[in-house]
Amino acid sequence: MRTLPERCEALTGEVRTGRLLLRPFTREDSDDLHILYGDPRVMSIRRIGVQDLAGTVHELAGLVEHWTQHGFGMWHTRCASEGRFLGECGLRFREGSDNTEIEVSYGLVPEEWGCGLATEGARAAVRLGFETMQLPRLVAISRADNLASHAVLQKCGFSLIERDDSGAHPIVRFEMLASVYSGTRENPDV
Repeated sequence: MRTLPERCEALTGEVRTGRLLLRPFTREDSDDLHILYGDPRVMSIRRIGVQDLAGTVHELAGLVEHWTQHGFGMWHTRCASEGRFLGECGLRFREGSDNTEIEVSYGLVPEEWGCGLATEGARAAVRLGFETMQLPRLVAISRADNLASHAVLQKCGFSLIERDDSGAHPIVRFEMLASVYSGTRENPDV
């Protein structure tokens, strides 16, 4: 994998898509993030599980630190027209990969599921990874039973490459290569 600059300075501003405003998380975002991390409908399918406010503050510190160390990370995701908090999406080093793999990740409040917003946010992250950061590939990890997340990834152009049934919850691994992305970026329906 290509070595990233110490910090990716150009990535720390706000990004706007058709319906989303995306910006780096700050330490002041704990109340917003707790809307997501405290919701069992969201967190029951995520690795860290449901968080109390103290746990959310701890996780938020990790998100902020990722931005500080690497110049990219998960975005605080808001509705562009109303400004309300919707969730998180972005890129991060995949936990346990020794900073060798960058994954696309996203999570939205349940009221926004099924509206295409996860796909919109994930596509913004993919564009950032391939067009701005010039990465050779991106990965994404999902629980095997989270078919909605699989659909988001497939709409973005990811391919399923592996299933791991060894843990309490089987997971699947998706991947997209820059060469595949370069052939699909003109078609937003891919």
